[in-house]
Amino acid sequence: MIAYKFSECAAPVKPDNDITRLLEKAMRKESLSREEKDRVGNLLYGTFGSQAGTYKLAGWAWSMSGCLRRILVKFKWGATFHPYYAPDKTALRKALPLPVMEMIYA
Repeated sequence: MIAYKFSECAAPVKPDNDITRLLEKAMRKESLSREEKDRVGNLLYGTFGSQAGTYKLAGWAWSMSGCLRRILVKFKWGATFHPYYAPDKTALRKALPLPVMEMIYA
């Protein structure tokens, strides 16, 4: 399953635009360019991102946690690691607006 409805008032048809096509390409584990990886990271965690491993649009959701790498992030002011999902560390580092101290793949 690529996308699923999470709301009763969702659009009757799954949205089809360049963002959803990019997410579905990542979910199929096709090769992504650097720009596409950065865009996926920004969609999930950028300034206007969803702040989670799931992208939601018009009552539909794309859960990216099964297809993207899990990265544990430790911020400069904290002592614990927080899980994030991104194509790679570089895309996540560019998307996060906060200072990162350490990143490890989990």
